[in-house]
This record gives sequence, structure tokens and C-alpha cells, in this order.
Amino acid sequence: MHRFPSPVGPVVFLVLCHGFGGALCAQESSGQAEQDNSGQAAIGFQQYYLTAGAQPLANISGLTLTLDQFIPNVGLLSASLVPALSGNHFRTGDDYLRLRGLPWKGYHWTFAAGDFRLPGQLLAAPFSNVFIPDIAGRGVSVEATHGGRSFGFFYGTGTISNTPRVMLRLDVPQTLSGVYFRQQVGARLLLAARAMHFSNDLAALQKLSNILPQTDLKSATTVSVDALYTLAGPLKLYGEAEWSAAQQDDSQLATRNVPVSMLAGPSFDTKLLTIRANYVFQNASYLPILGTYMGDRAGPFGEVTFRPSQRLQIFGSASGYRNNIADNPTIPTFRNSNASAGASFQLPGGISVNGQAMFLDLSTRTNDAGAWTLSQNRQELVTVARTLGHHNLRFMGRDYTQTSALGSQRQRSGEIDDNFHIWRLTLGAGVGLQRLLATDSRTSMLYRGSAQLSVRRLSVYGSFETGNDLRNKTLFSTNATTTTVAGMSMTLGRNWEIQAEGYRNNLVTDLNPQSIFVLQGQGVSIPGTLAQMDQWSMYLRVSRTFHWGKGGGGGGDLSQYAVSRVPLTGVVDGFVMQRLLDGNQPAEGVPVSLDRNRTVLTDAEGHFHFPEVAEGSHSVALDMLQLPADFDPGPVRETTVAVYPSKVARGDLDVVRLAFVQGKVTGPAGVPVDGIAVRIVGTDRYTTPDSEGNFYFYNLGEGDYSFMVDEKTLPEYAVTIKPDRVAVSVRLGRQPEPITFRFEVHQPEKPVRKVVLGTMDGQPL
Repeated sequence: MHRFPSPVGPVVFLVLCHGFGGALCAQESSGQAEQDNSGQAAIGFQQYYLTAGAQPLANISGLTLTLDQFIPNVGLLSASLVPALSGNHFRTGDDYLRLRGLPWKGYHWTFAAGDFRLPGQLLAAPFSNVFIPDIAGRGVSVEATHGGRSFGFFYGTGTISNTPRVMLRLDVPQTLSGVYFRQQVGARLLLAARAMHFSNDLAALQKLSNILPQTDLKSATTVSVDALYTLAGPLKLYGEAEWSAAQQDDSQLATRNVPVSMLAGPSFDTKLLTIRANYVFQNASYLPILGTYMGDRAGPFGEVTFRPSQRLQIFGSASGYRNNIADNPTIPTFRNSNASAGASFQLPGGISVNGQAMFLDLSTRTNDAGAWTLSQNRQELVTVARTLGHHNLRFMGRDYTQTSALGSQRQRSGEIDDNFHIWRLTLGAGVGLQRLLATDSRTSMLYRGSAQLSVRRLSVYGSFETGNDLRNKTLFSTNATTTTVAGMSMTLGRNWEIQAEGYRNNLVTDLNPQSIFVLQGQGVSIPGTLAQMDQWSMYLRVSRTFHWGKGGGGGGDLSQYAVSRVPLTGVVDGFVMQRLLDGNQPAEGVPVSLDRNRTVLTDAEGHFHFPEVAEGSHSVALDMLQLPADFDPGPVRETTVAVYPSKVARGDLDVVRLAFVQGKVTGPAGVPVDGIAVRIVGTDRYTTPDSEGNFYFYNLGEGDYSFMVDEKTLPEYAVTIKPDRVAVSVRLGRQPEPITFRFEVHQPEKPVRKVVLGTMDGQPL
């Protein structure tokens, strides 16, 4: 009789959510008034129940509490707490306190305490046969990044996850620590280095039956160097070299020491052609993380994909591996060679065809005294798919042959599936026929079905698969399942979400060392935890999320928001100088703007200073709207500076001190002068006097000028009195003497002509 979970958990969750949510909502209301008070939080309850037959394996109930709060000028503070009750014992999941993005000493720093996870491979290898799991631990980690450089440190105990749904982290008897460094060198080269130390408690490890260590390693120290170099466009070279010093539990073991591991090869990737090849040589102490099979293998690998058109793709790969590279005479030794080739193409009428042939030869022996056992495996696979209206039909045919000294077998199978999609409903069904030809030949059927309905905020799904799957009883796979799944997910409003799922899994597992070795060579990570049989489980999760501030709008971009709001900063300094004929002098009181946003005035030495400027390219310019009237922009009125963290960027500007020249135009009394134009010779600048004859030329830089009266604008019959041009020398600090122009009006004399109208008495009238 099964013991179902208690309903106390959901009740406690609702009470906590009400109280916690009220506080968060209050913070949300008050936080909207603050520009940088952004954050998000979530609280949830989850229940997981797992049993194998009549034996309960897991009964986990607990809460999930997460908080992300942006702190101005500091970074993003994140916290996670996953308390749970599992088998009457208190457990935890990913519990951590982390500060990300703290700007300090020219880097963005991340400090974390609690559970951490780091990539197992410093640089991502461009090969499909290489899989390196993450390094998971519980302790402290520190990382600093800037641009193409990052370095970090970590220390703690190793952890593994215990169930597939409620992710609780369990400590393993392993202590791990390390330092690492990554650097982008130019545009083509990426370098990385790391030093790590692992220490295992073998006595405690023997008590954990669900973890299968691959060696009796007590401790190991590794130092590795990785490099990725881009030769030209799609052609890259990858290399990894590692040195390790390991201590085994049995020091009398007759093996040679293999301290070096390496991985190297090219990668060429274009739309037409992809070629990848490498050679791997990894000793037994290569990344010895508990719970994962790594290391102790050597051999080449290569793959090619050719795409002559959008409808045709041809591919193939080959590899050959061996283990026991230390030549230990007491442990099993495996050697395999694997080759595959195939093609996929699109036929007229929307028909897609995929065909592949695989060949695997595996040689094994239990120790040096044993004989080699050869197993030859071959598989041909053809898949044909076609879409007809709302139906997506698929047919698969397979032929598998295995030949070995222990026996031979041949499997033939065919499957047909149909997925029907209409509106928001998707239905699927399939049937497979399998035939085993061996000593005990038999035929089996495999059936599967699925359904999914999505209506607005509700999604309901279910699937089942049943039958005796003979395909998995080969070296191409390690397990077979008969599974029934039913579940739903629903959102209520903007912030509530409910998930529920139940499934039954009849699992047949044959986790033999040969399969582990073969799949490891194909880039598959094999965990050390054996699966149970005839399982069924139930999962329930209810969660409530909260968002506040500008960056916490629920779009998942709070981390990017925090990085943009807390940049690494430097300083912009410079001088504004007056360009003078007798030399340069500082310009005081000149407004200078940064990115046309921040403005400062120069001091008595012409110096300006902008602190806390975000790294990157910035514009430094004279603020023309606020520039005093006695200055004009010089030759350099704007410049661009590159700001680096904790560095000073220099940008200098020029101005021209302006002066003015005054004068007066005089003429005869009563003659107007305000229409007379006075010009600067050689320019188009001119001015006119006022009614009293006073005129001014403003905004003149240092130099020698010549002024004249435009005679075309003089009154009628007016002429200037010498000099008709006046030379003026304008110098900073000396006001030129006023200049004067005089003119006179010379009215022409009219000639007298006598006209005799007549005479009287001999005299003219």
C-alpha cells in the first residue's frame, strides 16, 4: 500500500506565499518610484513521489525561494533556497547567495557562496564526440571578467542531483578546488588555463552503492591548457593538453604512470562542407568527477558532412578507441572501431528520406591473462516522412546484426507513426513490429500514442509506449523503457503557475562496461547512478512570481539590465587651450560635454574632468549652446576617446579667444551715416554705424585686419578723407585703439548761363 504525500505542504505554501507575497507587493508599489530599484522573486511548492514496485524510493516535498535584486552601483544580488523533506531527512537543492557584476579594479566580479556550477571544459570543443560535464560543488566561487579576459577560483565539496524532477543536491565524498584563466588574444586566438585538485574519501565512497567510481583514485592534481585558433574564417584548430599527478589506493599496482592527457584537431564548417577530426588521449585521472565516467581512453575521430544542395545532405564518421592506456594487467580492456555513413534528401511531393549504415567492432578481455572476445555489430536504418494535410506520417525500417563468439543475432523491425495536428490539438500514434532471429527467435509488437491540447493558459498532455523493445538490447543503447505520461500546466493571471505530472516507467537497464566505453567514445556522458525498474511517480509544483522596478518586468532580462546599469568605469581628462599667435594659453570657464549629456566647465588651467565614465567609445566636445560669446571653436572642437576600466582617457580641445574692434564714421552735420557699410578687407563681414556713427566688429580672433568704408554706400557726392583703409592688429589682452573714418560731401557748382529774352531801348530785359 502506497503512502501518499501529506496535504500539509500546499497549505503551508499558501500561507507563506500570502505573507511573502504581501511584502513583495508592498515593495513593488514603493519601488516603482525609484528608478533603479528593480528585482524579481518567486516562491513555490513542489512535491515528488517515486516508487519502484511496492518500495517507495523518494517522497520529497519542499519549497523553492528565489530572489534577484538589483543594487545600484553594486550589481545583481541573487539568492536561492530550496528546503525539502526527503525520506524524513532534511535536504536542500540549489542553495546559494551570489553577487554578480560588482565593478572593481577594472573587472566585473561575481562572488558566490553555496552551490555553484562551472563548465567542465574551459573552451567549448567543436567536436561531437567530446562531452565534458559541468563541475558541480558546494562551497565558494569567485570570478572576474572584462572583455575577453576572465579568471576565477572555486573550492568546495562535489555534489550530484538525486532525482530527475525535484533537483536536490547531495554531497559526495570528494573535495575539489581550482583556479582558471581565459584570455582572448587578438581576433583569432582564445587561450585558457586551469589548475585543479581532487581528493576522494574512499571509505565513505564504498558506502554509496549508487555511485560507481571508475578507479580507486585517492587524489589528483591537474594542470591544463586549452587553445582555440581561427586560421581563416571557418577553419579552426582546437587543442587541449593536461598534466596530472594522481595517487591510487593500491600503490603496488603494476602499471606505468601516464601523467599526460591531450585532445587536438581541426574543425572546418561552411554551408557546403563540414569536416571535424581529432585525436583524444585521456588518462584515468582526467577530470575525475564522482558520478560520471570520464577519462581512460585514446583514439582518433573524424566526421564529414557534405551539403551540395538544400535537398541533399551526405554525412559520415569514423572512430577507434581503446581504454586502459596505463596497461593495467588486472582490469578489463576494450577496443572498438566505429564507422557510419548516410544521407538525407528531399524528394518531390514533400517526401523526406534518411538512410544510415553503422558498423561497430568491439574487442574485450577481462585482464591480460584472458583471451580477446570480438563482437561485430552492423545496423542499417531508413526513415521516410511525408506531410499530408494535418497529418505527418513517418515510416522507419531497421536491420541489425550482431556476431560474436558468445552468439549471434539479427533484428529486423519496422515502425509507422502518424502525428495529427488541428487547431490546438495534436494527436500521435505509432506501431512497430520487431523480429529477433537468434537461438530463441521471437516477434514482438511496440505501440505508442500521444495527445496534447493547449487552450490559452492551459496545456494538457499525455503519452504512452508499451511493448518489448528489442532495439535496446544491443551495444547501440543501454536501456529500454515502457512509459506512460500524463500531465498539465496552467497559468493563472500573470504570476501564478501550476504544473502536475504523473508517469509510470518500466525500465530495463543493462549498464555494462562495454556499452559505457562505446558510448563514451561517441561523446555521451554516462552517469554512475543505476536506474530502477517498474517505476511510477507523481510531480506537483505551484509557484508565484513577483516583479518590481524597471528591470524586473518579467521578461527574464534582469541580468542584462543589471550589467548595463553597473558598467566598468574609467576617467576622461583633458584641457581646452586658446590658440594664440604668441603661443597657447589655458581657457577658463569653457563648457565641455561628454556624449552631449554631462557638461563641466574648465578651471583656471583649462582642465576638465569626467569621473566614472562607462567603458567604451565616448564623444568629448565643446558645448556650443553654452560657449561664452568671447570664444569661438578652434580646430579641434570635438574628439572621440576610448575609455578603459580604471584608466584615464585623454581628450584635448581648442578654442579661439575673441576680441572686438570699435570705430566711428563722421561726416558733415545733418548728413545721415547709419546707412554706410564698413567692411573687413578680404572677407564678407561688414557692419553699419548707429545714428551717431559708432560701429563695432565682434568675435574677432587674433590677427591683423584691414578695415575700409564701402564707397558704394556713401551718401551722394560723399568722398572719404584719407586714409581710406585702416590696419588694426588684434592681440589677446590688448584692446585696439578705436578707428575713425571721415567723409565729406562735395556738392558740384552749377554753371550760370545768361539768356536774353529781348531788349528795350537797346538794353537787354
